[in-house]
Amino acid sequence: MWIGIALAAVCSWLFLCATYRVDGPLRGWPGTLLGSLAAMLAVWLVHASGLGLAVSIALALSVMILILPCLSYWQATRRQAKKGAR
Repeated sequence: MWIGIALAAVCSWLFLCATYRVDGPLRGWPGTLLGSLAAMLAVWLVHASGLGLAVSIALALSVMILILPCLSYWQATRRQAKKGAR
């Protein structure tokens, strides 16, 4: 189950990399596709631990929803610090 939760956290990073305000190879469809595949794998791994499907989906989504703003804030502060250093 913990591997599924960690993978759900990785989904947040992939979805964040897919946004248009981020430059990189995962921007757009590649990041969205990888994030979606990782989300499905996270749900499957949590479901394999014995939880029901609805609970597994809710758990994976809640982890992604909680971690995405934290990653976004971290990336924004990192970008702001890099911009100020120039």
